[in-house]
Amino acid sequence: MGEIDAALLFKVCLAGETEIMKKLAVVALLAMAANIASAQYVLRGEFNAWGGSGDIALNDMGGGLYTGVASGLTPGGLYEFKCTTPDWSFNGPGSNARAAADAAGNLTVNWFPNLAWGDGWQPAVGPRVGYVDSGTHGWDMMGSVNGWSSPFGTLTDNGGGLYTTTLAIPGGSYEFKFRKADDWGVSIGNDFGNSAANAAFTVSGAQPVLFELDLPNGRWRISEVPAPGAMALVGLAGLAAARRRR
Repeated sequence: MGEIDAALLFKVCLAGETEIMKKLAVVALLAMAANIASAQYVLRGEFNAWGGSGDIALNDMGGGLYTGVASGLTPGGLYEFKCTTPDWSFNGPGSNARAAADAAGNLTVNWFPNLAWGDGWQPAVGPRVGYVDSGTHGWDMMGSVNGWSSPFGTLTDNGGGLYTTTLAIPGGSYEFKFRKADDWGVSIGNDFGNSAANAAFTVSGAQPVLFELDLPNGRWRISEVPAPGAMALVGLAGLAAARRRR
């Protein structure tokens, strides 16, 4: 059974009504996790003919992080890639990732072969693939917020591959993608891949919306944040409640 099939089985069986089904799902997931943990992971992409000219080993850095470096690339050049087992039985992202080589011609890729995440970031299910920021371009966002007509937001470089911006967004549900500033040479969708489906979010419109793109960790997050005035009111309310309890 493939890894993704087993993960789906686990979800389906947990929704079932019998304890037997749940136990079978747990057994399948544990067996799958053992197979993944013992596998050798490699980096394949346009830079090595997708393994045809030699796999790039992904080294175990501990803590669920594997890292590999494609070198000798064109500085600023864009390359598609995946992280995978040698037999392609377990790989990510679902759509190829695409990123730029840095000024030294290197592309450092991070692989996190987890099946599920509870950290509040997306993608929440399946492995994550990130990479060290090349620093060769910025990021903006395109989406249904304004009918995909132009960027509805530009991200600020916070260093270390973390990009953020806070915007006022009318309440509603939207689809969007992060993309290389000013063009579609690189984009990031729901699974962090370049050809992934649109990412989605829903907001109330009552609070500013924080967009976060974390390149090295292969993840993104959207959250509503109270405005400073609202935070002050919350603090005053808490102080008043504390006084009443005395």
